[in-house]
Amino acid sequence: MDGAQEKIQDLDDLELEAGGYQREMPRQFTVLSLGALSFALTCSWLGVGSSIGLSITDASGAGTVWSLPIAGIMTVIVGLGMAELSSAFPVAGAQYYWSFMVASDEWKPFAGYFNAWISILGWWMGSSSVSNFISSMILSIVTLWYPDYQWQHWQLWLIYVALIWLAVSLNVFGSSLIPLYNQLTFTLRNSHASAAWMFADTTTSTGWSPDGMGFVLAISNAVFSFLGSDAGAHMCEEIHNPGRNVPKVIILPLIVGLITAFPYACACLFAITDVPAVLNTATGLPLIEIYRQGTGSDVAASILMALFAFCFYSCLVGNTTACSRTLWAVSRDDALPFSNVWARVNRKFKVPINAMLLSGTFVSLYGLIFIGSSTAFSAMVSANIIFLQSSCVIPQAITFWRGRDRVLPERYFSLGRYGPIVNIISIVWVLFVDVVACLPTVLPAEPASMNYVSVVCVGLIMFVVGLWFVSKKGTFKGPKIDMETMLARRIAAMNPDSDITNSRQPLSL
Repeated sequence: MDGAQEKIQDLDDLELEAGGYQREMPRQFTVLSLGALSFALTCSWLGVGSSIGLSITDASGAGTVWSLPIAGIMTVIVGLGMAELSSAFPVAGAQYYWSFMVASDEWKPFAGYFNAWISILGWWMGSSSVSNFISSMILSIVTLWYPDYQWQHWQLWLIYVALIWLAVSLNVFGSSLIPLYNQLTFTLRNSHASAAWMFADTTTSTGWSPDGMGFVLAISNAVFSFLGSDAGAHMCEEIHNPGRNVPKVIILPLIVGLITAFPYACACLFAITDVPAVLNTATGLPLIEIYRQGTGSDVAASILMALFAFCFYSCLVGNTTACSRTLWAVSRDDALPFSNVWARVNRKFKVPINAMLLSGTFVSLYGLIFIGSSTAFSAMVSANIIFLQSSCVIPQAITFWRGRDRVLPERYFSLGRYGPIVNIISIVWVLFVDVVACLPTVLPAEPASMNYVSVVCVGLIMFVVGLWFVSKKGTFKGPKIDMETMLARRIAAMNPDSDITNSRQPLSL
């Protein structure tokens, strides 16, 4: 490391110290490697493939295609608000820390505590959804070759658990390799669907009337393809100059994801020759039937599905990484029960192993639900959209409500006069998505097909709030921040020619 890099790292560590923390993990990520991890985790084109059957059911070909840019652009707007907050407060707690910093003194502890839980629950549900889908992909390949094979839910769960703990192991024993993790892409060929069906047909098969409501459901479903963009913010203590670089890591993967997801969706739809066969495939997974129709070969479809599963696994690894950092970061301030355990960083591997073990255990037990009820499990996984999106917009809502100039410090990335517009659009958008995500996906709604997301969300929120009153109200204080010193060191960091030694001394009030 040369003198300039050492100076930047010193400034980064000093600013973090003023923010209430000591650096405990190496700054091993570059913008490229952390951006790659964020892109692999956001996995826009993978999200398209995993949910394409639902999208076609919701709003046919055109709904699947045109819902993507809408969801993508709106998520970029939400991401801009997050990028600004990450630049203002580059701490691994991210949404938790942002909420604490922008809330009033009276509400700081609860705002931080509540958003810490919302973010963690969202990441846990995200891990569940990804691992569950990879397990389904593996079994769909088996079913393609052995049509008479009837897999059982307990078999799906065993694969699911194996994938979770393999991801945990890779994060522990291969932590230094995480920045190099990458993903693959591919194209389809052969017979194809009509352009009219792909770009103009929005007929819904959900039972909702008119078809426009199906398109609204498709837009909500498309949001799944852009989740996880806050991952870079949770890794900000492992990259140099986070106030400048993390906003790039948040926004650029979303843009690249949108650019790759749209042609991928078009390619998948273009490959379809028999829509009913896709929606009613014996494998239970529409994507593998699309690959089979697009290539005309079971072998090619199996290979493409295996590649897709490999790429999707990188998302699970990234999810495990980001979730462990979130747990570790909020535990440093005693926001969770037994925080002293989850806040420990293993000195040999330089990662929060206990936080990873907690995540792996919770997600493994969480998966037991679908052994008895796949409907209940799907509802809990769908809640991941509500929790992750809401955790990203809560600090933006507080910032907008209290006044941006009042609560935001000097920062590299500022939205300036466009800030209020970005914040209010983000708030309205997430409220819209949250409401739509709770609607029945098919009509008439019956117990077996009912959407239980609202029940899950209310139940979990009641648990979190109850835990606050039982264990944390009056005792949880949040991070110990020297605001004056932090601002002084921020100015020093933004001016590399300044004397770093001056930024070490707290300012007198």
